Amino acid sequence: MSGEAEQPRWIKALCGKPGASASLAWGFAEGTVFFVVPDVLFTLTTLLRPRRGLLQLVTAVLGATVAGGVMYAWSVSAPEQARVAVAGVPHVGERMIAATERRWKEHGLRALFDGPLGGVPYKVYAVLAPARMPAGQFLLLSVPMRAERMLLSWVPFALVGLLVGRFGERRRRIALVLHATFWIALYAYYWSAT
Repeated sequence: MSGEAEQPRWIKALCGKPGASASLAWGFAEGTVFFVVPDVLFTLTTLLRPRRGLLQLVTAVLGATVAGGVMYAWSVSAPEQARVAVAGVPHVGERMIAATERRWKEHGLRALFDGPLGGVPYKVYAVLAPARMPAGQFLLLSVPMRAERMLLSWVPFALVGLLVGRFGERRRRIALVLHATFWIALYAYYWSAT
């Protein structure tokens, strides 16, 4: 990989403080009412600089956890409003919330860790949590809950990034096209299935 000074400005910004700030904000947004995971951003950074991508994963988890606290508090003060707002997020809906509620009743805390890998957004758990656990417990569980799913995105992109970084600019461009193709295909599938 060429030296940092030779990199385009967008790569410097993506891998620097602006990228970390964007990852924090995206984690927060997706933890509330946004419907695209912050993994899209930090996996792009990961392809170029895996350690910086890991830092962005951490900031995304932090943003999502803060968002979880906000959604939890909203659900405490206005549970129906919070539930309706989350049900109104594209590709969530009341059906997903009700199914998650049933799963949580049947499986207890284990459902918190099964759901995100099964496509249930974190915000759904945040609005359902006040009826099931104290805020502190939910926030503590939020960190591994969010990190679990995000690490599953980070690891393969880090491996590709480490390989591609050794082969120069042309291969890096191919990796960037594959990154875009992966996320577009994943969301096309997810959105068609929900």
